[in-house]
Amino acid sequence: MKWRINAMKLTSGDMLWTNLDPVLNKYDYLSENITCDIAIIGGGISGSLCAYYLCQAGIDTVMVDKNIIGYGSTSASTSILQYEIDSDITGLKKSIGEENAIKAFKLCEKSVYEIKDIVNSLGDDCGFLINECFYYTDRESKIKDFEDEFNIRKSNGFDVEFIDEHKAKEMFSFPVKAGIYSKSGSAQINPYKFTHKLISKSVQRGLRVYENTEVINIENISDGVVLLTRNGFEIKASKVLIAAGYESVDFLNENISKFYRTFTLVTKPINRFNGWHNKCIIRDDKDPYTYLRTTSDNRIIIGGQDEKVGMINNFISNLSSDEKKYEKLFDKLKDMFPYINDIEIEYKFNGLFGITDDGLPYIGVHKDFPNYYFSLNYGSNGILYATISGRLITDLHLGKFNKDLDLFRFGR
Repeated sequence: MKWRINAMKLTSGDMLWTNLDPVLNKYDYLSENITCDIAIIGGGISGSLCAYYLCQAGIDTVMVDKNIIGYGSTSASTSILQYEIDSDITGLKKSIGEENAIKAFKLCEKSVYEIKDIVNSLGDDCGFLINECFYYTDRESKIKDFEDEFNIRKSNGFDVEFIDEHKAKEMFSFPVKAGIYSKSGSAQINPYKFTHKLISKSVQRGLRVYENTEVINIENISDGVVLLTRNGFEIKASKVLIAAGYESVDFLNENISKFYRTFTLVTKPINRFNGWHNKCIIRDDKDPYTYLRTTSDNRIIIGGQDEKVGMINNFISNLSSDEKKYEKLFDKLKDMFPYINDIEIEYKFNGLFGITDDGLPYIGVHKDFPNYYFSLNYGSNGILYATISGRLITDLHLGKFNKDLDLFRFGR
């Protein structure tokens, strides 16, 4: 099976994370034939989290990436970690049932604290911070929907508070008709640094990493797979794990995700966050929605203005259109926080973003691909999904089938 990904531009602009932390570690390219138990294709956040769990379990693992480690979609991630999924529980239950919808939210909540524990083992905080989050609407017609969503979350143990229009005026400087304020289950992180620290820890446990190593063909053999690199070297493995982010879809040749470009602005450090309660994570209910977070050095990150790009290989930069997107985000930021007087933009970038019909990832095996595992963590909760997939795939490889895999299976 040929690895059919064409060269494409997954990100564009002046990236925050790789500017703050230029190449943290350098890895060799593959220059010999090797063998392993699992070969991971993809050196971003998904691949690094899977490698962390696999190596923790003592599984002989190799990671390859055709680029510099962490320089793909990971470099454009805003890395908001939320138990909330793109689809509300009230919406998600229509497609997978209420019990499974609640389970999906609970798994995301659990993963936030799993990441906290992982970070504590890495010797670097990676910009990780547990934070509160606020999901809101400015439309009166949506108040009842928010009340229903609040009630189902509250009754299932989520630590939430309903915020009405009057309470919101005490907390925020932008118009709110109704909102759900979550006091736990959310966090933020520096994804690029986290990726490298995860890999460093895994290298200590035996991981072999090769960057600038492009896989061009995968052949099934009787006892596994053989990966052929562009330079003619082979990796023989029992299993191959596809964790190449949004590029994996072209490999599958299945319509499992819709693709968008999402745009991001990052300010210079801010002195005072007037009108922003507790510097919480913020998301509105528009389509596409706008999301905001802060950083450990007091910058504001605002993202949104998503545009559909059709097939993945049509991800083409249009600079004039881009600038209008950035202007709209800047105007939105100023409108929301008129009492923050020192807003100056330092970084502008955009990246490919994919989402499935139900907002959930695809994890595990595929009937058409023997000896393959997949970690396709599409949606705004990609890092949390990658944490879930790392754990589930490790269990699967060790023969410990977890019924949670059914939530994320192909053909669901």
